[in-house]
Amino acid sequence: MSNENVLDKLAINEIKTQSDYLADKIKDMIVSRELDEGFVFPNENDFCKRLNVSRGTLREAYKILDTQGFIRRTKHGTYLKKREDIAKQGNFVASLELADEDEMVEFVCALEPDAAFLAAQKASGDDIKKLEELMDACEKVGNDWHALLEKNYDFHAYIREMARNNLITSALIAYYDIFNQQIIENIYMENEDVDEFRENSLMQHREMVEAIKKHDAEKAKTIELKHLRDDIDFRESRKKNK
Repeated sequence: MSNENVLDKLAINEIKTQSDYLADKIKDMIVSRELDEGFVFPNENDFCKRLNVSRGTLREAYKILDTQGFIRRTKHGTYLKKREDIAKQGNFVASLELADEDEMVEFVCALEPDAAFLAAQKASGDDIKKLEELMDACEKVGNDWHALLEKNYDFHAYIREMARNNLITSALIAYYDIFNQQIIENIYMENEDVDEFRENSLMQHREMVEAIKKHDAEKAKTIELKHLRDDIDFRESRKKNK
């Protein structure tokens, strides 16, 4: 069988089942914190009647949520896990979905500078050339904040790629879209009060490229941390002034 025919087997030919839909709805309530930590789900018979579903549908939904790490099933009932327990059990994806903004900020400030550190240590001539091109692309977009947001994303994504550490890359990719939506997109908007901020951000990009070119890992790490903190502090100042 050819590779193309093998890939055809991955086609999705069915819609979501009731259990998939129910699991998604329950997870939405968990992530939005409509259900408190430690919440005990009702007796299965009562819950099935309330939801108008079969016991098989409910149990399959529970199985999905259990696999994803959100609930614990015991002989005495089904419970919503505490966030700390989810983290201790090493379920990163579930922890990410449940993270609040402060946790997200602490996470990025812990890992992103280390990615810059490794990038500076490992950067090749081709890496530096491409990073300079990405930096130039950031500077050429002018006041088009949509384009700047996109180019800024590409610039930092390539630094993470240059780190050549699959664990760090995987963890950062998992969180970055959420961080980008919650923090960065709210900054790079078309407003007069961010012109100075944008220029400072681009200057830090230049400093970062120079540090990486010199393989100065500590300086690259310091610049990246300041870059992040400036983003976060600027957003906080704008929120207070609204």
